[in-house]
Amino acid sequence: MMQNSTGRRNLSASRQLELGLRWLAVADEKATSASMVNGWREFLARAETLPPAERFRWARFWPLWGAFSGVLALSGLLVWPGGSGIHLLVFLMTFWTLPLLLMAVTAVSGLILGRTPWWRPLVTPHSDRVIALWFARQSLLAQAMFCVSGLVWLWLLLASREVIFYWSTSIAAVSLRVDKLFHWLGAGVVEPPAAAIVAAAEAGSISGWEASLLADSWLWALWLTQLLALWILLPAVLLLLCCHWRLIRGLARWPRYNHRLRLRYEALATPAVNYRALQPEQPALEPAQRHFPGLEKLPDTPGFAWQATDVSGLPEGCRTLGGRGFEEDRARIAGDGRELNNWYIPAHAVPTGDLADLLQCHLDTGARPRLHVLAPGLDERRLATLEHSWSVFLARNDLPLEVFLVTGRETPHG
Repeated sequence: MMQNSTGRRNLSASRQLELGLRWLAVADEKATSASMVNGWREFLARAETLPPAERFRWARFWPLWGAFSGVLALSGLLVWPGGSGIHLLVFLMTFWTLPLLLMAVTAVSGLILGRTPWWRPLVTPHSDRVIALWFARQSLLAQAMFCVSGLVWLWLLLASREVIFYWSTSIAAVSLRVDKLFHWLGAGVVEPPAAAIVAAAEAGSISGWEASLLADSWLWALWLTQLLALWILLPAVLLLLCCHWRLIRGLARWPRYNHRLRLRYEALATPAVNYRALQPEQPALEPAQRHFPGLEKLPDTPGFAWQATDVSGLPEGCRTLGGRGFEEDRARIAGDGRELNNWYIPAHAVPTGDLADLLQCHLDTGARPRLHVLAPGLDERRLATLEHSWSVFLARNDLPLEVFLVTGRETPHG
């Protein structure tokens, strides 16, 4: 009853990921000895009985560490004068430049390239596109919380003590352009304090705790708050929404992106589901979705040869795949995937789930695989059937790849 109720209730994205990591971490003997499941949700719910991923719970607190770091960072800026002044340029470097760079790296690495951050091995040894999305979400939350906590602490300090804002530089060119820099940062949306206030905040002009200087503190704090909201918090919210949407979609199809998880799910799925999952695609039942360009001859650049028994006619330097174990093929793609983009596949090869997983691994390296199906001498009817089969395969596995039908007579048959 507990397992059934768990399978029916809505699980958070973090909870689903934690249950999936339990399946990835458990020993093969225990995974295959579990009872059969009816669907993906029940499969995840069954992990409630498996040992928990101990280090995963600490990763869920990563945003709180970002918030704590924001308070520490702002406190560290209170140096001069008398531990009650905030250097405007250093504040911008800490709470604007650094978070902006980290957000850009996280967006490109996690959302586009599907790569995990440096701290992922501290939590789990497993990595795939879905895991990368969850870590990207946690990183974005931490970066946003860093700025939010820093701003909250700033306003609390303003409400409880005397704080002034100043700037200083040893470079004359910078000193002359600080006012323009502040206007540029506002991007025409957030107006900085007046030029006289900017000039008065220069460290060389500060002499004691003047009432006029303290009166400008709330203006500086308001401008900095608006600036971070424009450049950091708003983009972070948009990226988080995009990341969470993709994470929810990815979790629903997680076995497609993780070969180990797919094997364990298929081993415990009901026979009907398992039978369909292991069967080759049946393209005649679905309409063709794409049309592929034809080539008379192969490219000159090497690539990966999938299930090709004869590689003599392929470009020199091709790496063969499909004749060894899956893990060995995946290791070869991880090592050479960034240098090789082409795939050479005989027309008789059946596009299977293993091929889909390997192509996804190749995409995860940042490469853009191009498939060349070797179909010399085939008539139009057989070419149409071949085109239909590969169209269905790409659509079902959500693979955005280019495919070429190589029909030249000199093309090897594989």
